[in-house]
Amino acid sequence: MAKYTTCKDMDGVVTALVKKGWVFSRNTHGRVTHPSGKYITFSMTPSDSYAYRQLERDVKRLLKQIGEAS
Repeated sequence: MAKYTTCKDMDGVVTALVKKGWVFSRNTHGRVTHPSGKYITFSMTPSDSYAYRQLERDVKRLLKQIGEAS
């Protein structure tokens, strides 16, 4: 299993998204792209204790924009 980020909670979120068909790519930050083409960028080595919650919030926000249920 690939390790997407150093935060285990964020890694679990990204792993679940990839299993649902999202695409992970890496540059200076991580990026998960929805099959529709919309994407979320996140830190691969988060120093912010709220990074996990922000990633979850961003995923929910993107799914709401697309019209999918989370």
